[in-house]
Amino acid sequence: MKKSKIVLGLLAITAAVVLVTGCGGAGQKAAAPPPAAQEQAAGHQSHSASMPKEDPMPMMKDMEKNLQDVVKQVQAGQIMAAQNSAGQLVSITDKVMPHMMDAGLKDKLRTAAVDIKDKVNAGKVDPAVIEDQAKAMQDLMKQTTAHLQTMSH
Repeated sequence: MKKSKIVLGLLAITAAVVLVTGCGGAGQKAAAPPPAAQEQAAGHQSHSASMPKEDPMPMMKDMEKNLQDVVKQVQAGQIMAAQNSAGQLVSITDKVMPHMMDAGLKDKLRTAAVDIKDKVNAGKVDPAVIEDQAKAMQDLMKQTTAHLQTMSH
């Protein structure tokens, strides 16, 4: 009787642990394999397995638009709107990062976006400084676009 209670107790604990960990992990495990299986079936190279499937070019256009918005809004004295646009600029930049293979270019692009955001959020904003930084970022964006076009997704 005592042994059966211990065995039933251990079995109940084991079942509870399996149920709790099984439910939490099963959803994650079930969601992960299909994209990998689809990419392998499509014949992608192994390095592209971690690369997102969406096209980064529309994101680059959004980045360009947000950069122009920041410059226009700073020139017009609309600092709150410029801060919002600068935040979106960094967000879009972060979405483009997984598509890029050139680590140096990634770092430069992210740094340029964050620098613009920091300048806009600093309080007193010098439109000439923002324009200079925007021009530098546009050059990086051209390099990024060329880099992304040479890569196969």
